[in-house]
Amino acid sequence: MDEAECWTCTIVRAHGLQLMRPERSWRPIVTIEVDKTGALFHETVLGSDGQNVNMKDVFRLHGADLASQVDVKIFHRSQSKKKGKKKTLVASCTCSLGEMWKRDGINAKLELRLQCQNPTNRSVASRGRPQKGALLHLKLRPPPSFPSPTELALAEDEEGYDSDSSSASSSCTVVTPTVAEVRPQPTLRRRRRVRGYAVNSDEEAESYSETDDDDPELDEVKPFNFDGEDRRDVLSAPVKILFSPIAWVAAQLLPQYSAPIPISPYPPSYNFAQRTISTFTRYSELQDARTESKQEQIYDSIRSEWAYTAGFLGTLSGVNAAIFSLSPDSLFEVSPLAEKAVVAGIIAAVLGIVSTAWLWLRYGYADCETFFRRATDILSVENKPSFFFFALSARIPGLLSFISGGGLLLFFIVIAWNSWPAAVVVGCFGVGLLMGLQWLVFCVLWSVRTARKVWRFLAGRGPAKDEDVSEKC
Repeated sequence: MDEAECWTCTIVRAHGLQLMRPERSWRPIVTIEVDKTGALFHETVLGSDGQNVNMKDVFRLHGADLASQVDVKIFHRSQSKKKGKKKTLVASCTCSLGEMWKRDGINAKLELRLQCQNPTNRSVASRGRPQKGALLHLKLRPPPSFPSPTELALAEDEEGYDSDSSSASSSCTVVTPTVAEVRPQPTLRRRRRVRGYAVNSDEEAESYSETDDDDPELDEVKPFNFDGEDRRDVLSAPVKILFSPIAWVAAQLLPQYSAPIPISPYPPSYNFAQRTISTFTRYSELQDARTESKQEQIYDSIRSEWAYTAGFLGTLSGVNAAIFSLSPDSLFEVSPLAEKAVVAGIIAAVLGIVSTAWLWLRYGYADCETFFRRATDILSVENKPSFFFFALSARIPGLLSFISGGGLLLFFIVIAWNSWPAAVVVGCFGVGLLMGLQWLVFCVLWSVRTARKVWRFLAGRGPAKDEDVSEKC
């Protein structure tokens, strides 16, 4: 959608939030999310007085309409230097875009009354209290092609005036001035008495509804006619049919079926290389991390992964070093293949420890903001950072730990094969069968289905061939 043809929203300031926290001055964090999908999300930090210091920060609501739900939340974050600090919800408000536009229209300041949250901490509850008059001022601008509330009201008035004038002109041609002086008796309609449906009833046509003739007053009342015409047609009010942009298509006009829509796990803008690297790295998560909460979550997850990988590599290095200390006249005979497997495992473990140490020195000891700033690479463009090479580098320790563990596993298999080959074959076959049982069942089912199709194809062509031969004869 064109940026000129979309709704825009600007946060102006917040009122009544100063006494909700025990701190003397704190900076509210305002977030706006449309339809809770995560695609339309905006976050800004206000000043300690509640004023927005950057009025040029405009939130564009691409694809939003009057039925879209707008969630406004205000958070508080501690100003201490403690890592991993989280945001605390202070106040919130939820309403539709149509309600906001219908209530305030194009006013300079759109006021949203916030619902304050009760503090859960005892120390905060003793010094801070929720405020009843907490407000948030916004500037809401519709697309240029969208009609304003005044234009909609004028259109409704003009339609009502046209219908009134047409009904008045038609009534003047029929009714004389004496009609206003003589007030006729109102016409009473007879009530209908609804009866229940009777199965196998001969009076099925009369079972739907009958007129109630038991009331004598209804029989005495007669409609008032003037000049041979029904008075109800003269005094009936005109019917107004007003169209509003808020009125949508009725539900019964929509189709009652829906086809499954295939949803790709990756954005359509990803190329083949980006989709491939996203299958075994955190590239897609890094690219989609737009809010501070998601960035902190990914930051903690990557650091935890590096810590576990470093411990695992240290364990593998110790086991490989112990294998090197075996003497030639030990209980087990070490073959050349086993020696090469141990050497490959040691090399991979050492390289993994070195790469993990470099990643910790470069990224692990920095804060979240510095972490993401250093993680961007040369493929980044304006307002669109790229984490392609960092995603590859972050997975190097895990890949090397896998290689080191594979070398150690190959060493043990070779040693066990030299000592007891039958046990190795049975053990590997049993574990492989259980781990790959799903693929084995899939292959069996696929083979059975293919055999059935081939049999049906051959059985269907056999009689046809006999008929062709008989016709030729």
